[in-house]
Amino acid sequence: MRNYEIMFILSTQLTDEEKQAGVAFVEKTLTAGGATEVKTEIWGDRKLAYPIKKKENGYYVLTTFQADGTKFTEIESKLNINESILKYMIVKND
Repeated sequence: MRNYEIMFILSTQLTDEEKQAGVAFVEKTLTAGGATEVKTEIWGDRKLAYPIKKKENGYYVLTTFQADGTKFTEIESKLNINESILKYMIVKND
């Protein structure tokens, strides 16, 4: 098990309930993929460095977790389907 973190950006046009549901979806997807010690830190609304899907602002969320790196294809396929997630990136945390 290694330490990883995922930074994902949700659309700011979502309601607060939809944003919470998006965060819960990512956490549930990670735990279903075998991740443990899932901790989420919400950064909130921020201006994007460049437009993504014609949006100028995004709702940033950082989640740290421990997982086996072989399960990421399952996790990423589920994250790609969710339309409320504008962009995400999973990186290994040393």
